Amino acid sequence: MVGVTRWAIPSDEQAYWLAAGRLLSGLPLYDATAVPGTPYAYWYPPVLAQVLAPFAAVLPNPVYTAGWTALLLGCLWWLADRRLIVALALVAFLPVAVELWFRNVHLVLAVMVVLALRRSPLWWIPAAAIKVTPVLGLVYLVGARRWRAAAVTGAVGAAVLAVSFAVSPAAWLQFAVDVLVRGGTSGSSLLPVPFAARFAVALVMAAVGGRLGGRRGETLLILALVAGNPTLWATAFSLLVVLVPLRRHRAAAA
Repeated sequence: MVGVTRWAIPSDEQAYWLAAGRLLSGLPLYDATAVPGTPYAYWYPPVLAQVLAPFAAVLPNPVYTAGWTALLLGCLWWLADRRLIVALALVAFLPVAVELWFRNVHLVLAVMVVLALRRSPLWWIPAAAIKVTPVLGLVYLVGARRWRAAAVTGAVGAAVLAVSFAVSPAAWLQFAVDVLVRGGTSGSSLLPVPFAARFAVALVMAAVGGRLGGRRGETLLILALVAGNPTLWATAFSLLVVLVPLRRHRAAAA
């Protein structure tokens, strides 16, 4: 239903593409007049637009859109342990269907969260570069007293931030004013709770999750990532599918 009715219509993926094009053209990355819900408005850190800029320079827009859609489907397949029937079952969780409808970034983030928890905490860096909230992974590491992992991840993340700022300092200043200040209002959430309040609660949840450890701690962290999402729309709840591969991996390890 989603593929037939929506994939011929531009959606959230166009916001990233248009932002990359503005970056290439030397135009402001953010629209100072936009509000949460403005079509194709870009509300993400500059890093995402910087990464997509080389693709925007050489690929036609339809190819990019098809590639982004294939990327989301590939992420879903990977999260389903590379089993098609499980991937289809995950779509029955309506936030995933809505995510595929709007073609946002949460399934990409979900893959990075699994990799950060099961492979290397360095995966928290690209996740946080897409949306700010995965910086809670660093809080989780501190709560778990994994000091070395937290220090290395923080240092590498700071280096990535420094390089990105050096490339586009004006974009980062815009991000601080137009996104973190104006975008963090109750208007960007299904619940009438400002982003700052939700993020404060998510910080505590991530720290407690790290202290608890195990399945309970990971579950609390995932809930924190959802609660602290800058834009808490229905698509944000698709991050909950992270619990499926995490539980399967833990069972396989046992």
